[in-house]
Amino acid sequence: MSQGVGTGGWASKIAADRIVEELGKREFKVEAKTCMVADLSFLLKSWKPDTIVTLIGLPSHLTIPEDVPIFNGICLIPGVGMKPLLNEISEILRKKEF
Repeated sequence: MSQGVGTGGWASKIAADRIVEELGKREFKVEAKTCMVADLSFLLKSWKPDTIVTLIGLPSHLTIPEDVPIFNGICLIPGVGMKPLLNEISEILRKKEF
């Protein structure tokens, strides 16, 4: 399963690591990539994530495939209130497994 997480800096790394760790506890093997929002369009040409987790929102001019859910992942930075987000992502990943 794959996740896109982004601002491209240290916050993205924290969020990506937390996603991999927490979803790993739920027995998902997750690949997380981080990037700056400006680079997302280019990244999506060669990689299709199962979800996108953003820390700053997405500009309206970006073309994101309609079947890729987008989540606000700011709760991943402090780790407070992240369970509902992880539950939603887990549900999507479970559906994609079948």
